[in-house]
Amino acid sequence: MGYKNVCLNCNIAFSTGMDYNDVRESNCTQCNEQMILVNHKFKPPKKTDIAGWKLVRFLIEKGLRFGAAYDNNHVRVQYPKTLEEAKEFVKNHKAPFPVIR
Repeated sequence: MGYKNVCLNCNIAFSTGMDYNDVRESNCTQCNEQMILVNHKFKPPKKTDIAGWKLVRFLIEKGLRFGAAYDNNHVRVQYPKTLEEAKEFVKNHKAPFPVIR
């Protein structure tokens, strides 16, 4: 468990570990840009999966952090697998976090 820091510039993710008192965003070890903290359930695409990282970027920019998502009937739903699905997904699942600009 724990959280993960994601760098959208380098297409990498690092686990922050299990100590919830030490969960924080940090800078990327490769490009030194600030990384984005996401839920431990996030499974990063391979570094070479360009479409997968475009999807991740889109969802993060819409304020989603890969925590559990539910429909209007409080049934848990899966995150989208394509950018087209993601566009519909963000209409139906409001992010509990502020949108990153």
